[in-house]
Amino acid sequence: MTSAGTDDRETVLADLELTRGLTIQMTALSTLGFLVAIGLLGGLFQIVAGHPASYQFAPAGVDWWTNALDVLVLLFLATVILVPHELLHGLAIRYYGGKAKYGVGIAHFILPYAYATTDHEFSRNQFIVVLLTPLVVMTVVGVPLMLTFEWGWLIVPLAANAAGAIADLWMTLTLLAFPADVRLEDHADGVRILGHASDRRGAVSVTAVVWDALAGAAVAVVGVFLVLAVVGPLVLDPLGIDSLMIGTPDTFTFLFAFSSSATEISMSVGPAVFGIGAFVGLVYAFIQSYRRARSREGETEIPAE
Repeated sequence: MTSAGTDDRETVLADLELTRGLTIQMTALSTLGFLVAIGLLGGLFQIVAGHPASYQFAPAGVDWWTNALDVLVLLFLATVILVPHELLHGLAIRYYGGKAKYGVGIAHFILPYAYATTDHEFSRNQFIVVLLTPLVVMTVVGVPLMLTFEWGWLIVPLAANAAGAIADLWMTLTLLAFPADVRLEDHADGVRILGHASDRRGAVSVTAVVWDALAGAAVAVVGVFLVLAVVGPLVLDPLGIDSLMIGTPDTFTFLFAFSSSATEISMSVGPAVFGIGAFVGLVYAFIQSYRRARSREGETEIPAE
């Protein structure tokens, strides 16, 4: 009795791991995602509650350490959210018959992360549920609590949870480019996708283009912001430039303003940085799509042995 054919045998379709380039992209996206989530949740809170959220935890008028205590509490809230985030991954793993193992690491000495992994195999859709459970559950539960009891401090952990789900969203977008019948093996360093040769994704994937555009935009926004906010004043002030403005204030064209006097140095970065990010993201997505298409053409031109 013979098998159906060599082309129908199961093979490794992809090993998804955090490369250095992907780690940089995720760091930028997480940073930008956290700030965007803070803005959106803060705006929603103000609309419903009628006043902005307060991030003051120390008693009023407690001198110099008041601000330091507030910052420490905010850092604690942004970090402790990792525990329920990973536990929810674990509960989803258990729901599908797996046993979760937990750990922490630092990807390429750049991005600290926590993880929940298992030896259990999943279908594509099962694994997407595992990936998205913390983001969906904590947002669905946390936002109503924040608004009902006017707990403005919940904005920070909810935003940190959304930022921490960037890797989960990347994995979800990647998996959606494969058929639903592929199998997945999870491990601490990434995910292995198993299936038939016919299950390989095409040279150009819509989900890959979306990720590339978002990642390119995020890296550009964070990079331009750091250059303008940090490098700008360090360069302009020694050069004797007292004032510089790029763009029109209070419009989307406003990019950067700098002023220096005998008593203070001030600077601001405007919304044009997002326009730069969007442009860079689209260009990056186009280049990556072109490179994938060329790479796939090269593979198909190799004759079979």
